[in-house]
Amino acid sequence: MAFEAAAHHAHEDRVPVPLAVWVCGLATLVPFVVCSALFCYGPIDQRQVALISLLAYSTAMLSYLGGIRCGLEIERSSPRWITLGLSLLFPLAGFGLLLGGLKFEPAWQISGFLLVYILQWLWDVTNHEGPAWRPRLRTLLTSGAAISLAFALEQALHL
Repeated sequence: MAFEAAAHHAHEDRVPVPLAVWVCGLATLVPFVVCSALFCYGPIDQRQVALISLLAYSTAMLSYLGGIRCGLEIERSSPRWITLGLSLLFPLAGFGLLLGGLKFEPAWQISGFLLVYILQWLWDVTNHEGPAWRPRLRTLLTSGAAISLAFALEQALHL
């Protein structure tokens, strides 16, 4: 019985991600990479704009991810309050981190975004709703965003 359940789960893990989803998902990483690269290696006069752009885009993507979770939840016949509420926390955290630039150094903001992205990823892969391929896709995309943010964090720590 356990073997059959494991085999069924393994089969679900191999369900391919639709090409359009791959392309759009990978496209969402472009601003992370470009902004991080400009912040780390670009001309000095462009670094502040690159940092603000990276933080603003990070906020926008957290809003998108929260919207996905909320959208999956409202499709249920009886949406759960806790899930709806938690799905709003991630965009609000991003907004707070973006506004945090008024009080905190960039390294703290970037660290906060890294933490929030990892928490969102943990929730998505351990308690996922939607297609069987979603956790694999989220792992790849979160990794790309986190690596970009980690490069920016290293730069911010040396400002």
